[in-house]
Amino acid sequence: MVADNSEKSTKSVANGSLISTVSSKDDLPNAIIVTQVPEDVFDNKEDKANFSSLFTQIEKDIHFDFLRSFRRVRVIFSSPENATAAKLIVQGFSFKGHELKAFFAQRIYMSANSQMLSPPPLEKQFLISPPCSPPVGWEQTKDMPPVVCNFDLMARLASFAIDEKYEVHNGDDLTPTIVVHPCETPIDIPSALEMPRTPRPSSPAEDAE
Repeated sequence: MVADNSEKSTKSVANGSLISTVSSKDDLPNAIIVTQVPEDVFDNKEDKANFSSLFTQIEKDIHFDFLRSFRRVRVIFSSPENATAAKLIVQGFSFKGHELKAFFAQRIYMSANSQMLSPPPLEKQFLISPPCSPPVGWEQTKDMPPVVCNFDLMARLASFAIDEKYEVHNGDDLTPTIVVHPCETPIDIPSALEMPRTPRPSSPAEDAE
């Protein structure tokens, strides 16, 4: 449905379906996508020419995009009227035993200023891997050193002495009191226990002797 240029693009619901109004003719789709295309169209040149003739009879200078993996063909016309006429002709048309289906394709707009992609916004460029060069004047922030604020732990460690008993848990009526008593080490005890060495097993040559 085409409205005057003064009308704005609106959407309304009528009879349970969504109806879209456009502000100009340029907003209407000028391309269709044909589905359930036989594989012979992609392999055989004659079948491909016969398939293309279904659309060239409407308009000669049109563009085809043959999507073999999806068995689809995108046909781009110069006007929405030709695209609508092609859709009416192809919809339900039997080609080599396959019933074709067609639907309108969304119009693709290209920027008139540049044919290249623009860079992402500046605040998102630092998320790119590898990162780009930082702006002029940018400085790396230094991490703050860790801050230990557990004063209860520090007080317990300060009051702990190796030659005195240490109360780990203060008991109550339901739980017992846990007290750690340091063990006195005799002076004549060796500093480290010597483990007995395991003898090396004999080799076959030694057993033969």
